[in-house]
Amino acid sequence: EFRLLARLTGISDYKEKSERVYKLLDEMNPKHGLYPYFIRNTGKKPEFGNDKITFGAMSDSFYEYMLKIWIQGGRKEKLYRDMYDRAIQGMHDELLTLSSPSGLVFIADKNNGKMDTKMDHLVCFMGGLLALGAYTDPQGFHSDRAQRDLKTAKSLTYTCYQMYARMPTGISAEFVQFYPGKDFESGRGAPHYLLRPETVESFFYLYQLTGDPVYREWGWEVFQAIERYCRTDAGYGSLKDVRKTSGVPEDKMESFFLAETLKYLYLLFDPETPIDLLHTHVFNTEAHPLRIFPAMDQDGVMDLLEQ
Repeated sequence: EFRLLARLTGISDYKEKSERVYKLLDEMNPKHGLYPYFIRNTGKKPEFGNDKITFGAMSDSFYEYMLKIWIQGGRKEKLYRDMYDRAIQGMHDELLTLSSPSGLVFIADKNNGKMDTKMDHLVCFMGGLLALGAYTDPQGFHSDRAQRDLKTAKSLTYTCYQMYARMPTGISAEFVQFYPGKDFESGRGAPHYLLRPETVESFFYLYQLTGDPVYREWGWEVFQAIERYCRTDAGYGSLKDVRKTSGVPEDKMESFFLAETLKYLYLLFDPETPIDLLHTHVFNTEAHPLRIFPAMDQDGVMDLLEQ
């Protein structure tokens, strides 16, 4: 967002200061490319302030932007793609796990070196991100790495679909906990649904990139469940417990439901969308589509940083 703002205003500070954050984080060079989510910034150099690794809350958009900044700039700025590829390799090596008995793929957390077999609904954006990374891989789409990432993307998105399909309401909890022999259950203390978008976000990405109609079918199931259990006379409300079909929506609708959840569902079914994930657009983490810089150049949008 700051990079685009710099281009449109000619104020280079927006670009330089925001990019410097990633350069400093790259210099920290954590093991496996995976970053604990607290940073202590009181000394001469930033230091990690905890030892929790997650692709969920507090970390998700950081990994997302490694890839998307690289795409925004026309796939030329190697630093960001290298950070992304290191992190995704680390995720495969350290966090990617299979449930039993169904063999569902999920990305676990790691706390102080110990695995926590939970997965936030927030992590479900990773299916779309991994697919986007595979289709834009500098090694080529048919490379072993790209094909691995696409396979993980599809498997992870299937798990996220199951997080909906296996609940009585057809709606996912805030997070799920995986247990040996019984796949997963609603996370303890978090059976609620806040109208989150990440699963349908990945449905949209995978449908647009692969053309497989199954993602539209899953999206339609999720939409119908939201209509049935979350709709009110005035809008849509969160659910306190997705395990109970007798519950009523809360008097609360997060802004991201309109900005993201419904937007991705609309785009999933839009037959004439102008959005092109591989050639003209990149979404920020709040689902706002921005044109990539080469597309802006081609359309004659002036770059005020060059004036």
